[in-house]
Amino acid sequence: MQSLRLLLQRPGRTALAITGLGLILRLFGLGARPLWFDEVISAVYARQDWPDLLRLNTGDNHPPGYYLALKAWLTLFGREDWVIRLFSVGPGVAAIWLTWLIGRRIFPERAEIALTAAALMAVSPFQVYFSQEARNYSSLAFLVLLATFFWLRALETNRWRDWLGMGLAGVAGLFVNFTTAFYLLALGLFPFILWKEYGRKGVLPRIVLTGAATGLTSGLLLWPKLSNRLDTIKDNFWIPQPDLLIILRTFYSFIFGVLDPASFLAAFGLVVIILLVAGWQVSRGLFGPERPALALTGWLLLGPLLLLVLISLVFQPLYLDKALIACAPYFYLVLGWTVFRPRKRPGGWVLAGVPLVVAVLLGLWLLPDMYSGRLNPVYIARYDAPAVNRYLHQQAQPGDMVVNVTDIGWLPLVYYNENLSPAKFLLKEYPFPNVFPALLQQLNTRWVSQGELTGRTWLVFELNLPPDAISPEARPYTLTRDIPWMHSPDFQSQTLGKFQSRYKVTSAVVVDRLLLVEFNLS
Repeated sequence: MQSLRLLLQRPGRTALAITGLGLILRLFGLGARPLWFDEVISAVYARQDWPDLLRLNTGDNHPPGYYLALKAWLTLFGREDWVIRLFSVGPGVAAIWLTWLIGRRIFPERAEIALTAAALMAVSPFQVYFSQEARNYSSLAFLVLLATFFWLRALETNRWRDWLGMGLAGVAGLFVNFTTAFYLLALGLFPFILWKEYGRKGVLPRIVLTGAATGLTSGLLLWPKLSNRLDTIKDNFWIPQPDLLIILRTFYSFIFGVLDPASFLAAFGLVVIILLVAGWQVSRGLFGPERPALALTGWLLLGPLLLLVLISLVFQPLYLDKALIACAPYFYLVLGWTVFRPRKRPGGWVLAGVPLVVAVLLGLWLLPDMYSGRLNPVYIARYDAPAVNRYLHQQAQPGDMVVNVTDIGWLPLVYYNENLSPAKFLLKEYPFPNVFPALLQQLNTRWVSQGELTGRTWLVFELNLPPDAISPEARPYTLTRDIPWMHSPDFQSQTLGKFQSRYKVTSAVVVDRLLLVEFNLS
């Protein structure tokens, strides 16, 4: 406890040190793994001229803000993989500091709670990963937390400059990621739940005006794109309906981020224990003097989550762990309060603190495998595209074709092709395309149908292999009925079976997570 008192003597300096630790952890391994499908999308967009970038973005489910900012970044600093990912580090580190500021505002007399939340933000593999990924999620977290910081100040002071700060951060967040809307809606609803208190303060009219201005400004900027994409999202989106297990997995992600089959059951058990202890302690704390702070923290954690569940059930599944990245800081605040809540008996923190410490240590132990790409978060289909291209180039003969059965397996191969033969194509019959014609044009490739294939052809499939079975070296693979497919298992299996029934298999090898099956179609 003496060390804790020393840290709390100057909590601002301790928070700054924690933020520095978060920066260091986010700078490791930036170039250690190739870009995966979503990151390649970002890199391809950012390499275009400004008009072409906006034209390409019309076929994307995300708004253009992140891509435009990334293009400016690459123009200044180059196009290497580590530079592309470095752009996400800044917002991720700033989110640690904002977590500290928000925690201090919600629990003004309890610096240890805010420091715990900031520390969990700094070391969580979930936060580290998305602060390195070349996507918009660290920017989403930063801008939503910035809007929340101004919102908290506005609820206290009702000053127009704070409402303006909230609105500008909200517009910027919407221009980066549409999920910002769920966070802003949760912020807007809260004062109306406590309408008597905030009605007396004059908050309600100003938050209505702020919301209207934010919505109008964002609508003028983004409505043509959003209205153009609604039908596409409705007709073709792969995210499953959220259920209790998926929601529990979200809290697992907040702590561990990556999935390790070897330790998953133990890690998930730790999360269940942590949730049960936190739920029990918070249920008791809601009858104590810190009820307002706990209720506010709980709303900021669960409000956007529940809204996302609702829209997923009513409209279309949109629930993703990474889209809830800006809820995680409030989970960390709840855990900080659970560990340091006032207790009558010394040592009462053990029940809450020990499982959390063990979980943090396990998460840190997983970090090296996350940096290398051996372990990835849910839905991240990463593989070593340069190694696959090298193998194909070594085996290639004039006239050979490489045809990817899924687009997630295809795009990184094309991006890292480096003018190596043979050419890579995408199977036209794939029923769930994530790419569009303009993107294919920019990459100088195209879809091909099964009827167009002739001569020596490689079909490339995605496999869901355990980390210990992954290697950049080509290894022979036996084609059986029990192949562990990654995406679209029925389509991949049917496609392989159809080709096997018609043509001779010359060879079948696995490189990293990709299965390369060579056919002679002559």
